[in-house]
Formats: sequence, structure tokens, C-alpha cells
Amino acid sequence: MHRFVRAVLTGLLCSALLLPATPIGRPRRAEASYFSFGVKDELELGKKFNTLIRSMMPLVDDPEVEGYVRDLVLKIATHIPPQPFPLTVGVIQDNGVNAFAAPAGYVFVYSGLILAVDHESELAAVMAHELGHVALRHISKRVENAQMVGIAGMLGMVAGILLGAVAHAPQAGAAVAMGSQSASQSSMLAYSRDVEREADTAGLSFLTDSGYSPMGMVNAFEILRKLKWFKGIGGMPSYLSTHPGIEERIGYLKDRIAHMPKQLLDRPETDDHFLRAKMLLRAHYTDAETALSYFEKLPPKPTCLDVLGRAIALGRVSRVTEAKAAYDQAMACAPNDALPLREAGRFYYKLGDFGRAVDFLQHSADKNPRDAMTLGYLGWTLHSAGQKDKGKLYMQRALHELPEDVDLHSVYGRMAGEDGDLFTAYIHLAYAALYQNNIKQTAYNLEKAKPLAKTDDQRQELARFETIHKERSEFWKESALR
Repeated sequence: MHRFVRAVLTGLLCSALLLPATPIGRPRRAEASYFSFGVKDELELGKKFNTLIRSMMPLVDDPEVEGYVRDLVLKIATHIPPQPFPLTVGVIQDNGVNAFAAPAGYVFVYSGLILAVDHESELAAVMAHELGHVALRHISKRVENAQMVGIAGMLGMVAGILLGAVAHAPQAGAAVAMGSQSASQSSMLAYSRDVEREADTAGLSFLTDSGYSPMGMVNAFEILRKLKWFKGIGGMPSYLSTHPGIEERIGYLKDRIAHMPKQLLDRPETDDHFLRAKMLLRAHYTDAETALSYFEKLPPKPTCLDVLGRAIALGRVSRVTEAKAAYDQAMACAPNDALPLREAGRFYYKLGDFGRAVDFLQHSADKNPRDAMTLGYLGWTLHSAGQKDKGKLYMQRALHELPEDVDLHSVYGRMAGEDGDLFTAYIHLAYAALYQNNIKQTAYNLEKAKPLAKTDDQRQELARFETIHKERSEFWKESALR
């Protein structure tokens, strides 16, 4: 994905943030909007935004990371007023330092944000601020004032710039977008200082109600100011910035916090799960040499997580002997933790040492039976070692936990093909191609699967695939994405 695409998509989603439904029973003035934006409309727009994000941007598929961020957001969300939609959380694999809440309860956090902050309280503060906008229904009010032209027009704004950028014609894409929504409407969607103050105030309450020190918000904004997030990272045009007046906001937050009880300010940091997710993102999802350089600079007495991070990084740069020793050290350091076992199992699987891989992965699965990554690697390793039926069962469990994982579908399709189950093989290879935005391979595998759907279960599975395929293909442009 081109950097420009990521930056523009981020900017548009941040400037068109949330678009929540107007509260039920609230009177609407006919002259205030060209369309009635209700719960059903928000659900439609939110689903389309979610599909667009998942079609165009890579998401972190590690359950340890995604599950941690999801639990953090849901923990804070228990302290906001009831919302008409459940929250759905995703972690975008991107160095941008950002987070946003899309329509209908979809929340996305960039991996770069997690790597940029130092404590869980700071990450929680950013999410509490975003949930402040949700709770206060800020965008629904601005949509009315901006006289938005409808869901199709708003989505067209995003898709126009996105497709223009992918096609190496950003000016043409921008023209499509501006045909959907005027520049004045774009500026009206940007948050004002008063709106930001309201979201900060609400977010600070949500943060402290969730058990965190209020200083987490000040510290987070200090970090983001240093990184110039609010001026637009990665080429995002400054007029799309949605968070103005950061210096002023840090000032009034400090003033507000100064009057809080000392016991709130003295709350300790609780970073165990945060540091675990941060280590995995750094070790697996950043440049391998850069990750290794970071973990090679360990203090004299490194933590167990740092030892594991170094093992992962050594494996990525193929320093096999050192990686083996580092994995042994990591497992000895935390003998009751499933994570070092999982990572060691993945490492030995990639080396082709299926015996050791199965041993480590089985122990990891026993300790953490819902880790889809462990289940998937265990399933494929067992199948490769000749235990085909057992391997397929583990792979099915993994797919249940991670239904959009490209590698799981690809591997399961190959497993089914080796076993002669051609419908299952082609339909899962079609899923893998679909989630990779590979138009030709999706069509090829789908056409192969169709005549093989003989049973009711197979026909139902085919129908499910075709529904998802229709939703995804809405955002495809063959010349750009094939």
C-alpha cells in the first residue's frame, strides 16, 4: 500500500470521525441536513468504513496484541453512556501514531501509537479522548451543520481519493472526493478547540473512572506533540488535522489535574499487558534489523519479555544458533507463560523441526487454548507430521477465532487439497485471495469451488463467501489492486 494512500485514508477517517447516529427522539430541522442520518444509516456507513479499512490496510493478526487493545478499549467504554452499537476493535499495522473511532462502534488503533507511548495509561488516555467524542455525539452535530449529502457522498469522498492515489493519480482522486463533499464541508467536520476541550474533559473522567492516573492524558499529549501527530504525519495535509490547540489543551489539563485528589495522581502504572503487546509489535512487525538493534541494547538484567523479543528478532534475521539459545533462555525465564512456548514453536516450525515445534505448540495451546496463532501453527505442524485429522481440528479452531486471517485460510486450503477435499480447498484459497485483494485468484478459486458445492453445508458456505465477496469487491479497482 502506498504511503499516500495510508495517509489520505487516515486523514479522511479522522476528519470524518465517528459520524454517530442522532439520538432517538431528537427533533431535526429540515433545513439542517439533506438526509436523515439515523441508526440504520450509521450502521450502513460504519460497515462500509470497516470493510474499506480491512480491504486496504493491513491489520495485526496476533491475538495477544489485538485482544489486549480490544480489552483496553472495552474497559474504558464501560464508563461512557450506553451506545447503540457494540464496539469492534482492530489494530492497524502502520507506523503512524494515531487512533480513531469510525461509525457504528468500529475502533482502530495504529501499531505506531502503541510503540510511541511509554505506559498503558497513555494509550488508554488517547482512547478515552476518542470515546469522549463518541459519548458527546460531536460528529452528528457537525454533520447537521455541514449539511452532508448522504452516505454515498461521504463514502465517495474517501473512496475517490483512495482510488485516485492507488492509481497514481491523486489529483483525479481528489477531484472525485471534492465532487462528493465541498471543501467547506470538510473544514466543518474538523474539531474546534471547544469540541476538543469537551472531549478532553469527558475523556479525563473516563480515564480516571477506569482506574488510571489522570497524568496519563497529559503525558500522552506531550508525546504526541513531540511527534507532531497533530500537524499531520506521513504527508497528511494540515487542513485534515482534527486535533488543534495541543499546547493550550496540555495547559488546561494540567490545571484541572492539579485540583484532583492526591490518591488519583499517585496511582501506579500497570504495564504488564501493555509491554507484552509492545514487545510483540516491535519484534514481529517492525524492520527486522531495527528490532534486533533495539533488543541487542538490553540492560544487564533484561526482562523476560526483552529476552523473548531478542529471540524473535534473531530468528527473523536467520541467526539460528543464537536464536535457539535465546528461546531456551526466554522459556526458562517464564516457565508458566504460554507466549515463549508459542514463539519457540513458530520458530522451530519454520526450521522444519516438526517434533520440537509440536512439543512447544502443544504446551502453549494447553496453557492458552484460545490463541488462534498457536492453534494454527499447531494444526499445520501436526498435519505436516502425519497427524492429519488432528491437525485439521486445530486449524478449524484457529479459523473460528481469526476468520479473516490470510495465512490460516491459505494453509487450510492446502491441507484440504492434499487430503482430496477439493471444495474445502478451493473455498479457503478463495478466502485467502479475497482478504489479500487478489481479484484474479479470488475469481479463479470461486469458479473452481462452485460446481463442487454438493451438500447443504457446502452450498451454505458458498453463499456466505459470496456475500463477503460482494462487500469486499465494492472497493476493488482491478487495474490498481490485481
